[in-house]
Amino acid sequence: MNDPNVKQIYAKALGDLVLSYLETQGFPPFPHTVETRALETISKIKTILDDQTLDDSDCYGRIEAIVEEFYSSGLYTFRHDWG
Repeated sequence: MNDPNVKQIYAKALGDLVLSYLETQGFPPFPHTVETRALETISKIKTILDDQTLDDSDCYGRIEAIVEEFYSSGLYTFRHDWG
């Protein structure tokens, strides 16, 4: 599993299965490291939302910065101009 694309496919599949299982169990508390990692990503996105230098009328700069933060965190989403 040295190929990063294969690793990403397995990580996504495993993550989906774990979340599905946890939903059936009523979401027991997450380990501290999982909680910390999720909150770091949320905090970075909040910083982007609060950054007044990214304020343009259509919010393209803000959207682009959020998409880039998603990508750097291993999360994938469509860019605003792909939709």
